[in-house]
Amino acid sequence: MKKTKTKSEKPEKRVENVEITNLIEDISLALEPCIKCGMCKSLCPVFRILREEAISPRGKSVLLSEKAVNDIVYQCTLCKACEKKCPLNIKVADAIRKAREVLVLKNKELASNKEMMKNIRDTGNPFGKNPDAKGKLYCC
Repeated sequence: MKKTKTKSEKPEKRVENVEITNLIEDISLALEPCIKCGMCKSLCPVFRILREEAISPRGKSVLLSEKAVNDIVYQCTLCKACEKKCPLNIKVADAIRKAREVLVLKNKELASNKEMMKNIRDTGNPFGKNPDAKGKLYCC
C-alpha cells in the first residue's frame, strides 16, 4: 500500500494561485483575436525608439496570448496608442496591466518598482526624498 504525501498549502497561497491562473486566462482571451497585422507598432513610443519586435504591442500580444508573462510588460508606457490603431479594438493596455499584476503576485516585480512604492509609503515621494515645502507628491 502506497502512501501519497499531499503538500498542504496555505489558503492564501491557493487563492493567490487561482487569481494568477484567472488573470493569465483573461489576458490570453483578451489578446486571442489579434491577427498580428502590426498596425499597432507605428504609434508605439517604445517601439519607435527601441525597434525590437518583442517589445512592440504585437510582440507583447503574441507572448501574452501564449501565456508567457515576463518582465517585458514593464517596457510599455500604457499610453494606449496601439489601441487607437488596432482594427479589432483589442485592449492591449488592459492586458499589460493584468500581466504586471501577475508578476507582482508571483513576487517578480521590478526592484525599481518595489523601491518606488516603498518610497511613496515612507516619504510620500517616489524618489525617496522628503517633499519640499510646496506639498506632498501623490501617486497611484
